[in-house]
Amino acid sequence: PPSGIRTGPPPPRLLSVSALAGAVYLTFPHVGPGHGWPLAAIALTALAVWPLTGRLPVGAPAAPTRHDRARLPHARSGLLLAAAMLCWSLAQNSLWGVSGQIGLVQAGLGEATVGAVFAVALVAGLTGVLAAGALGARLGRAVPIGAGTVLIAGCIVLSASATDLTSFATGEIAWNTLYPVVLSYLIGLAASLDPRGRWAVLVGSASSLGTAVGPLTGSVLSAQAGFPVMGAILAAGLLVIALPMTAVALHTGGRPLLPGAIRRRGGHPAALVAAATGTPTGAVPEIGAPEQPVVEIPVETPAVPAQRAYDKAGSEVF
Repeated sequence: PPSGIRTGPPPPRLLSVSALAGAVYLTFPHVGPGHGWPLAAIALTALAVWPLTGRLPVGAPAAPTRHDRARLPHARSGLLLAAAMLCWSLAQNSLWGVSGQIGLVQAGLGEATVGAVFAVALVAGLTGVLAAGALGARLGRAVPIGAGTVLIAGCIVLSASATDLTSFATGEIAWNTLYPVVLSYLIGLAASLDPRGRWAVLVGSASSLGTAVGPLTGSVLSAQAGFPVMGAILAAGLLVIALPMTAVALHTGGRPLLPGAIRRRGGHPAALVAAATGTPTGAVPEIGAPEQPVVEIPVETPAVPAQRAYDKAGSEVF
């Protein structure tokens, strides 16, 4: 939603995709080497889902055209977040694209063991999504984005330099747990920049571009410099882009509320509501300001009029 982070359980699509991916990682290493069986499984899955697509609606009513060309709010913050998001997603998927080779070649693990690690890591990713929904806006957005990106950088270094099962599993599982948490807050931050959701679409598109380029980048870096150097380069890049992302979160109201902050009656703190809805900063009290005392003003009670004090309206003839 434009107001922030989605709360509640993850959507069924995420559960089904993660469960299917976990089943693939657990099953296909036991079938045999090669790409024939995985590709055949993808084809069979598409054929099995094909009859269900007939229940989809043929068309949707056309949305009314709008000629509103209002400028995007927070233009500099949005562009900075989109550029940082591209690099952030590129670093994540650079590691994921070569994680299998790290486990097989550098850590010396078997395909079944690597598949089991990936399956557990996907389950840990679902746990991260649930944790992000439960945490909500209690810490604001700056702390989860900045500190989470720093922790992800450490996980990438650990996973890329892994030489045994313990280090490889720890790095991959910890990384898959933190990755969706930070991603949820980044999407929420992008949505808060524009109530109409335009920055959320642009930042999401930049993230998809980084996802597409990530495996190629990871393959080139690992082939030219090796897995540990690749991990160090990706981690250094994440530490650099963590600064502008945190700055955007702070600038747009992603700071946690301090004790004594002014709260709206029966609801969330006023500063947090302003950060979520895009209210101008001058319309709400400053974050961390002391609560204003409530002063009662006595008002004299008016006398209750007697019923016979008024008579019927009469008519006059002119």
